[in-house]
Amino acid sequence: MNQHARDGFFFFSGVICKRILTLSSKMHIQGLEKIPLSGGCLLVSNHISHFDPIILGMYSPRPIDYVADGKLFNDLVLSQILTNLNVIPVDRERMDPKAAKSIVSRLKAGRLVGLFPERGIRHGKNSILLGAKLSLSPAVLCQLSQCPILPTVIVGSDLLYQPKTWFYRPRIFVKFGELIYPEASEKRGELTKRIHEYLLMLFWQLVKEYNIDPFEWPCSAQQRWKEKPRRF
Repeated sequence: MNQHARDGFFFFSGVICKRILTLSSKMHIQGLEKIPLSGGCLLVSNHISHFDPIILGMYSPRPIDYVADGKLFNDLVLSQILTNLNVIPVDRERMDPKAAKSIVSRLKAGRLVGLFPERGIRHGKNSILLGAKLSLSPAVLCQLSQCPILPTVIVGSDLLYQPKTWFYRPRIFVKFGELIYPEASEKRGELTKRIHEYLLMLFWQLVKEYNIDPFEWPCSAQQRWKEKPRRF
């Protein structure tokens, strides 16, 4: 597929997923207007379930080139699907200059790139929302590309791991924040701190505004399978 066809495939997939997930959950989406309609931008979000890229993508007004674990490309069929969705493979077990170069290239070409900097699904104290540190990768990519960061928080998508929960239509929250631009002479550690503090602010704003119960906070799929569904 050429780039135009890949973008079309992205939107087509999003329409199908949106119809399914909006029937089986209660979506609360804030800040869609914060997503720039053009120009390079790095979407940085916490990661709590396999549903996250689907949910963020189906509401985005433009295609998102996600960064994903390179091991997913070992499967021939899945590799073809991910390639057609503009996914960028990365080696999560070591420094990956090739992936970084590809990400920066996409950003400079005016693409919206989606990054989950936690290097996998995280919950509890391992989540950047509940105690874990944010890696330097968003700040590094931001400075190398000189493109802004779109801080994003998602809560509740892990509830979808339990099939019975779908009948209760769990609440799922997404909040996009203001763009964060790199500042001249700003150290990577300082930019990382600024990004992390903004993500935490978005999370606590959602908790306060929607009275989000701790039961709905990031939790593992294994824990969700054991829990009894709740209605909120």
